[in-house]
Amino acid sequence: GGGGGGGGGGAAVSDEEVVAAAVADVMPGGAMSNYLRHACVAAVFGQTLFAHGAVDARTAGYVPDDSTRFCLPAAPQAGRMVDSVSEWVDALNGLLERGLADHAARPEWDAERATRGGEVLLALQNRDAMWGRSIVSNSYADGGCITTESAACVREAALADAEARADPSAFAAVASDPLDAGVAAWLLRGGIRRVRSVSVHFCCCLEPSRSRPGPF
Repeated sequence: GGGGGGGGGGAAVSDEEVVAAAVADVMPGGAMSNYLRHACVAAVFGQTLFAHGAVDARTAGYVPDDSTRFCLPAAPQAGRMVDSVSEWVDALNGLLERGLADHAARPEWDAERATRGGEVLLALQNRDAMWGRSIVSNSYADGGCITTESAACVREAALADAEARADPSAFAAVASDPLDAGVAAWLLRGGIRRVRSVSVHFCCCLEPSRSRPGPF
């Protein structure tokens, strides 16, 4: 059925019109498409690294391959590691640019409905497709305190379970370690002294936590 009009007496908008508007937004030339053309996966300003998700031992330095599929993989998909923070940020943003160009070239599903342009960007934001290595959706927070010994035990058990089961969906239960000394050292070598991530309440609050990552 169609959606009802607002209290201001405006014309009713049908469900089909809502869907058409949403699709138009993400197609080349649409509002969301244009927004993404000016966006970054990660950005460095001075000594601060901005990313949507957690910079952790699984995401730091990791760049997915352009061929990455948006799926539930039976094993980790292809990717590579880079040495420096600056190289990593450039590589992720290059991936975004190529993914958007791929989507613009082939925005519709192929004849077999197996793949379409920009699929790597759908995968990039999904922990399952990324086998727990999503710089967009990995998160420091799970709604509780994230720096206690008990939180560390829960985090380690969840990661061990996900790796033992070889089940990509199990990574949804894994929170990132905000006190990982190895990650902190890597960031410091790259001139980064803090990370601003929306996975905790630094910039905005999606998953509230009651403590902040110490070394960042």
